[in-house]
Amino acid sequence: MDDSIDAHNRCFQRACFAEDEMPVDLLGLRKSFAGNAVFWILVFCSAGLVYVVDKWVNVIYINIALKRSDLADAHCVQVQQNGKHLSLEKVGSVNVTSGLVASGFGLTALNSQEAVEASPPVDQALRLPVFTFKHHRFVYHPQLDMFVSVGLWKDIDWYQGKATGALGLTQEQHAQRLELFGKCLIDIREKSYMRLLLEEALNPFYVFQLASIAIWCAEEYYYYSAVIFAISLLSIAATLISTKRTMRKIRQMSAYTCSVTVVRDGKRAVVDSSDLVPGDIFELSGSQFKTVPCEALLLEGDCIVNESMLTGESVPESKLAITAVNSRVLQDINMSAHTFSSEVSRHMLFAGTHLVRVRGGRGTYCSSNSTSECAAGRGPATHATAMVLRTGFNTTKGMLVQSILFPKPTSFKFYRDAFRFIGVLALVALVGFVINTVNLHRLSVSASRIVQRAFDLITVAIPPALPACMSIGVAFAASRLGKKGIFTISPSRINVASKVAAVCFDKTGTLTEDGLDLLGICVLSKESEGELVELAPNVEDISEQSDHPLSVLHALATCHSLNLVDNLPVGDPLETKMLEFSKWTIDEDSDELEAASSNQKNAGVKPILVARPPSQMTLSSGDAITENVIGLPVVSRSSHKPVLVLRVFEFSSGLRRSSVVTLALDDPSSICAYVKGAPESIKDICRPETIPANFQSVLDGYTKSGRRVIALAGKQLADLGQSSSNSAVTQLARTSVENQLCFLGFLVFENKIKPETAAVLKELRDAKIRMMMCTGDNALTAVSVARECHLVSTGTRVFVPHFVSSGSNRSDSVFSSEKDSGIFKTNILGLAMPRVCWKDALGSNIELDPSTLEPFATNPLDAVAVRSAADLARSGCYCVAVTGDVFTHLFKQNSEHSDICKRILMRGAVYARMSPEQKADLIERLQEIGYIACFCGDGANDCAALKTADVGISLSEAEASVAAPFTSHTKDIRCVVELLKEGRCSIATSFGCFKFMALYSMIQFTSCCLLYVYNVNLSDGQYLFIDLFTILPIAVCMDRSKPYTRLVPRRPSASLTSKKVLTSLLGNVVLVIAFQVAVFFIVEAQPWYQKPRPDDPSDPDSVPNKCDLSTALFLFSLFQYLFAGIVFNIGPPYRQSAFRNYTYLAVVALLVAFDLWMLLAPVNGFYSLFSIEHTKVGWRFWILGMAVANFVACYVGERFIFPRIAIPLAKTLRLVRWGLLSTYSRLRGSDTNVLYSPFKSAADIEHGGNLYQVEDNWETAGLWSRLGYRRGRKEYKILLEKMAGGSSWH
Repeated sequence: MDDSIDAHNRCFQRACFAEDEMPVDLLGLRKSFAGNAVFWILVFCSAGLVYVVDKWVNVIYINIALKRSDLADAHCVQVQQNGKHLSLEKVGSVNVTSGLVASGFGLTALNSQEAVEASPPVDQALRLPVFTFKHHRFVYHPQLDMFVSVGLWKDIDWYQGKATGALGLTQEQHAQRLELFGKCLIDIREKSYMRLLLEEALNPFYVFQLASIAIWCAEEYYYYSAVIFAISLLSIAATLISTKRTMRKIRQMSAYTCSVTVVRDGKRAVVDSSDLVPGDIFELSGSQFKTVPCEALLLEGDCIVNESMLTGESVPESKLAITAVNSRVLQDINMSAHTFSSEVSRHMLFAGTHLVRVRGGRGTYCSSNSTSECAAGRGPATHATAMVLRTGFNTTKGMLVQSILFPKPTSFKFYRDAFRFIGVLALVALVGFVINTVNLHRLSVSASRIVQRAFDLITVAIPPALPACMSIGVAFAASRLGKKGIFTISPSRINVASKVAAVCFDKTGTLTEDGLDLLGICVLSKESEGELVELAPNVEDISEQSDHPLSVLHALATCHSLNLVDNLPVGDPLETKMLEFSKWTIDEDSDELEAASSNQKNAGVKPILVARPPSQMTLSSGDAITENVIGLPVVSRSSHKPVLVLRVFEFSSGLRRSSVVTLALDDPSSICAYVKGAPESIKDICRPETIPANFQSVLDGYTKSGRRVIALAGKQLADLGQSSSNSAVTQLARTSVENQLCFLGFLVFENKIKPETAAVLKELRDAKIRMMMCTGDNALTAVSVARECHLVSTGTRVFVPHFVSSGSNRSDSVFSSEKDSGIFKTNILGLAMPRVCWKDALGSNIELDPSTLEPFATNPLDAVAVRSAADLARSGCYCVAVTGDVFTHLFKQNSEHSDICKRILMRGAVYARMSPEQKADLIERLQEIGYIACFCGDGANDCAALKTADVGISLSEAEASVAAPFTSHTKDIRCVVELLKEGRCSIATSFGCFKFMALYSMIQFTSCCLLYVYNVNLSDGQYLFIDLFTILPIAVCMDRSKPYTRLVPRRPSASLTSKKVLTSLLGNVVLVIAFQVAVFFIVEAQPWYQKPRPDDPSDPDSVPNKCDLSTALFLFSLFQYLFAGIVFNIGPPYRQSAFRNYTYLAVVALLVAFDLWMLLAPVNGFYSLFSIEHTKVGWRFWILGMAVANFVACYVGERFIFPRIAIPLAKTLRLVRWGLLSTYSRLRGSDTNVLYSPFKSAADIEHGGNLYQVEDNWETAGLWSRLGYRRGRKEYKILLEKMAGGSSWH
């Protein structure tokens, strides 16, 4: 976390959390006695209303009862973001010594040595303010004059590479650190039912419900109030139970304690793991626990751990103790980062991970008070020990739990528009409030009755059940997804999935199977003049030079980081396949290892494992030379003896390779290094004369066919072999091992595509949803897989990047863009940076212009290429494959708003060699140009992208996957289509339900307004039947519609203020109001009609609700509610037809039958219950006819008229607005000869690339055409329109 503070304003501080880049402002506040008194007096006088409103807006108490204060003296800290209140946290205190704070935070927080030197004496006791925000604990640093996160604390000895000594912490040190950091426990306090009840009851929705119930009771609607109150209680109870269950589940997942053996004051003691603090030394060997309780650095021994809980990777990881050689690990640890580098992670035990195997070892690390003998590796055998680095919520698991508890907020247009529309309904209610108040006052109605009627009108205009009914559709969608094995922690994202326009897929484990098949190996042959020979499918077919010191078999058997668990090798599946192919075995506990460790010459060298050839192949030395199946000389395994692995340099994602140092037992002087990795990476560190002439052609041949290729190389370490002491092995640097190598050959793997992949991608393509592959694999391999699974359409050309020197036409070796970062430096002459050129992956004479990505022929005289390039430019049937370093290079060299960057984002179909950070960056870039992006992947390298995407779908069941909004238990990409279908169904359902509820409120609002003309209202029974037995069943059953069977190209709208939605809703509102008003006047014109009059002429409030007018409007409105549900029940193309929703059909049929029965066959009991007057039979048929006419008008308008007049109507309104503005400008004397423009200014047109919105014929376009343009279009849509083939390319 980065912090900054204004020196002139000590009450304010800005902080930034590195894990989510969330800048927040900290404001110091103190309580004011007078202000507190005023606040609580206001609460008392308002009967608690001020307190309730303050819970919503969070400003009343802060502005009245608190005043600004220095951070050091604050009672509370207000946390804000962009000026918006987030939280008000109470400040506590901790008692610590100044030395603990100064030495632990002085260097970390500001990298300032002066901050440490200016600290008070080490033994001075301090009482420091402390507060907690989202489980981040902040302590006030007196010298820095700011709050710092305790997660930044780093012992000053760690800066010097020293761990806690063999004696451990003292009791005093432990007590101080426990006070500062708190318990080593990810403890989520469960809120009591009473607190949850209070928080839920103060929700604006339930407060409005309670106020509505009070108003209804005042009007003696007791039955209706009791039913709504009971429903509200059940809803609150269900929410409380669900929240409590969820919190308990998260707490069970996160909270963990066990017994551990720690070293304190030189003594071992068994304590509870919650007692651990940073710097504690604890034992791993012989321990009873299997789950690591904290984040720790391995000091002695080695471990194999299962980190799938955090990373999603099922492959166990090997952890090594730090040694004198890599003692910079402690110095390199960045406590402000939420993750560790790969160099540090190999020595780290992460909280929540499971111990698979633990082995003790000799102490080889120089701790702060260790002896030189121990440092040399000659100390006594010890247990496996580790030192605590981080505890509680500061650990990686703690941050994971934080991301679950406080997910990234989402902004979706539908939810914003919903609240705006509720505000519009409130304005309508306010207008009705005023009009009816005037009318009732005219009728001499008492003030109390006027207030009751007016407030009742507000509850009618804003239906209290609106939010609940809109959320039911999402709940049904989440339930259906759960049945398909897709689970969500953020149900609101289901609606967001409806707008997904681009989907990024990881390759391995997502589009393809997890496992790899080793097809064979290509090695060099002396007989073929140093070229790579045909692929050898079996180890017996490998040809080697008998006099060569390096052996391909040794490389296969030793160049890995596999470990034995229950006598089975575990680790990277690729390495497991290598070992299986070699038919060698490995052993970690053998006589050879003991002999090598005890050998004086090998002092300081502890072999990691021994690799043995198969025993059945051990023959006499005379049988060494044979011939393989293709007639080449082969060295039999009889000539191979066991090989010791002395050092392992594990795989580095930055270098894209790993290496080992080995010793052959039959030749103790022969120490060799073997390296494997990406071919481009291995080629750069090999001696040029060892690279075969057909290196690139063979590599391209396999990668273009979708194979994964790994290169092998090695060299003999002659200096070490001749050394009198092999302890020099421990001093070897990785750079000295991985250079000047001899190329040995290629390993060729096959990664099969999952059976479901091609069909799912075809469905997405048919729906015009853009698909991209984002992988860490080789570019040509990724392109081949993309073609095979039809992610790239047949006939689409793919262009791949190359770096070339500026001013040169010669490109570096193919895919030199995948070299190390050195390519971004100046060339040998130091003149210029390289540029990117784009070549056809199939090798044609066509390239892309680096600035415009337009195809052109490299040879202007080649007529075929020129014609092909022209056709390609016209059709737009081409895309680009972007590598990670090209992606970074171009976006760093160019502004993110530059044309080339946008063109790459629009043309990119394959993104290869992408790091986890680059994957997340790609998603952000797509979002910047307007895409709603989905990412589907598994494993640790996808977590950042899954969290960044608008819709992230994890195919891993690890606990890390809960950080993604969606998790699929089905390990293929069918979940993407299912989620998009449900998202579209859910948003369509939400729209339909919203329009239905809005129209219902307008129907009831109109009925009430018409009845208020005579101070009449609907009866208690009528309200109850309408709301509980008509509206609620229809709304719930509407939401049960299932998604349509396929995805269609057009995505549903997410805007409630769009032209079509508003035209539909307003058109139906006008129709239902018009028909109700017509019924009102028609019933008054009937000869039998009796005008409502008070029962007591002296009391205007005594007008009965039972009358001819209320009867007619009630019976007619019943059909209006029913027909509104039918009209707005949207079917295809996003939901199945209403005729497939059998529950809905049953409810509608039942209500139609009941309403017809009540209208045409009156029953005294029902008429008495609903306060209905008996009317003539002919009038009842009049009502039925009006209802049928109203339904026909609404249905025809909704299906045929309103969608067609929406755009012309919008243009007309814009024209009226433009006319008014022109008139206003003319009156002010401004220039009126201005063409209509939807843009505010020229600067608005230019900003963010919106210049593309202005078409070439803008100046000459007619006024009606100009009125069709609008601001705020998605930029990617504009780019697609301008892009060749954009209408069909996706």
